Parts: sequence; structure tokens; C-alpha cells
Amino acid sequence: MGTGSEEKNHYNQRDMSFFFLSKIVWFVLKPLNALLILLFAWLGFRAIGWRRWSLGAGLLLALYAVLILATPVPELLLRTLENRFAEPASGPAVAGIIVLGGATDDGEIAAARGQVALNSNAERLTAAMALHRAMSDRPLIVSGFSGRLVPRGLNEAQITRLLFEQQGLPMAQVRFEAKSRNTAENARLSAGLAGDDARPWLLITSAWHMPRAVASFRAAGLSVIPHPVDFRTHPDRLAWPRGPGSSLTMASLALREWVGLLAYYVTGRTEEFLPSPSGG
Repeated sequence: MGTGSEEKNHYNQRDMSFFFLSKIVWFVLKPLNALLILLFAWLGFRAIGWRRWSLGAGLLLALYAVLILATPVPELLLRTLENRFAEPASGPAVAGIIVLGGATDDGEIAAARGQVALNSNAERLTAAMALHRAMSDRPLIVSGFSGRLVPRGLNEAQITRLLFEQQGLPMAQVRFEAKSRNTAENARLSAGLAGDDARPWLLITSAWHMPRAVASFRAAGLSVIPHPVDFRTHPDRLAWPRGPGSSLTMASLALREWVGLLAYYVTGRTEEFLPSPSGG
């Protein structure tokens, strides 16, 4: 039997491999990249006279482009994720609040300009601030996310701390988890900061990301009450047709989350492919 140190090292190696592989796979699957890859494949096969391969690449390119740009499928897929969990009733009896990162922008620019830099997921932090003001006696865990192996400039925790201090948020109960690189690590490392309180935690993240987040926290053994924010779709009607840019953005969000749900389930990072609101 291996030592605890050996097991931890193996786990870190597995996490690192998953991190790198996820970046490579997503680079290929990201809708805009996939369309460009198919386009260059079609042109390349035509140039060298491989007619059958050229025809196949051309058909895939046309079908994928039509699916993304000319149908409501991306919006339907994203709306399914966003409608999965409802906002909880007011005043839940919780141990505290956990907000997932992903709301800050380029840390290098933030450091150079000396200002808070937020992105389109900023509602995660604005909701967390409002809720923490209402229950400042309970902990607020900010679980940082880094899409880079080595972040440059200010990291997410530093940008978030700067935002909170500028907004006058009570900081006595704020805890920062600044090592996670993905949702599974968010859950595992946040659970280590949560302590022994048996009550559930209020979990804040984007509505389209909530299913993967809930599944990850349940797998980490931490009970959570979802508080979805940052919605991108209407709950019961389509805002379609959309422009090409909006369609690509929505397709990217939807595909990333559905692929993420599948990857986490297949690799054992979660025990549910699409978690149930009831916790079953």
C-alpha cells in the first residue's frame, strides 16, 4: 500500500493530466475553432485531390454551421441547464456562502491598471456581496478559478479581495480558496475550508454552470443549496433567431457545459451526469 504522500502525488498528477487534456480537447471542440478546423480540412483535401475526404469535411462543416447559426439548438441546450435549479426561497438556513470564481478578467491588466477587472460572469460576485451583507455572521468562501497553469499579474483572489474592499464588504468572515483550476477542484478544496457545520452551504455560480457545480460538490461530500445567477436565456421562450456572434457564444457555453458534465461523470469526478434538484 502506498503512503499518503504517494497517493496525494498520484492524485495531483491525475488532476494535472486532466487539466491539460481538458484544455486540448476544448480547443478542438470550441465551436469557432471546430468550424475553422473543418474549413481548413475541406480546403486542404480539395487541394490535394482527396474528393471523398473533401466531401465529408464539407458536409460536416455545413451541418455544424447550420446547427449553430441557423437553429435554436444552442439556446435550447443552454436553457435546459439554466432551468435545472430554481433560486432558493429567501432566508435559507445555511452554514455560509460559497461563490465560484470565473468572474474576473485578465489579471495582468488588472495589475497594470490597478483596477478591478470583471467579465460577463460578474453577477456571481455582485450576488455574493449582497447575500453576504445580509448574513455577514456566516462565512463567505470565494473559490478561485485559474484557466492558466501560471496566472500572471493579480490572481482571482486578489482581484476579488480588491473589489470587496472597494465596496466596503465586511471581510472578517471572508475566506479565499485560490488554488482550484476547475469545478471539481473548486468543490474539493472548498469542502476543506467549510468546517464541520452540518447545515448546507448556499452555492453561487452562473445558472448554466450550476448542474456541473452541484454534481461536483455532492461528489465532494458537501451539501449545497443552489443559488443560480448570470442567466443567458429566457425561462420559457426562445430569443431566436440570433446574430452569428450571439449564436456562437451560446453554442460555446452550452457545448462546454454538456461536455464537462459528461467528462466529469465518465472520469469519476461526479456521481451524477445531470444532477437532480431533489438530490436523488
